[in-house]
Amino acid sequence: MNDRQIRRMMQQAGIKSSEMDGVIQVDFILSDKKISVKGPQVTILDIQGTRTYQVVGGQEVTGDIGEAPRAKDADINEDDLNLVMQKTGVDREKGIEALRKNGYKPAEAIIALMTGK
Repeated sequence: MNDRQIRRMMQQAGIKSSEMDGVIQVDFILSDKKISVKGPQVTILDIQGTRTYQVVGGQEVTGDIGEAPRAKDADINEDDLNLVMQKTGVDREKGIEALRKNGYKPAEAIIALMTGK
C-alpha cells in the first residue's frame, strides 16, 4: 500500500490525522519520574471525536521527580503559595508571610488572611 491509499482508508474509517508543528519538547510526568522527549514529531489522530497524540523520535531524557517546585524562598512550597494567593487575592509577599506565620499550612494561612488574623 502506498501513502495515498493509507490516507484514503483512514478517511473512510473516520480517522483524521494532522501534524503538530513547532513542538520543541514533550514531557510525561509519572508518579516517580519525568520523561522528556526533545525534538519529537507529534501527530494528532482524531478518531470519531477522540483525540490521540502520537509522539515519535527525538532525544529521551529521564529524571526523578522531586518535591513540588519551591518559591524563591526555599522553605515555601510554590503550589501552596499559589493556592493562598488565588483563594485570597493577596500578593506574593503577603502570601509568603501568611504561610510562615501559620506553620506553612495553606488552609490555615488562607483562613488567617480572610479573617484578618
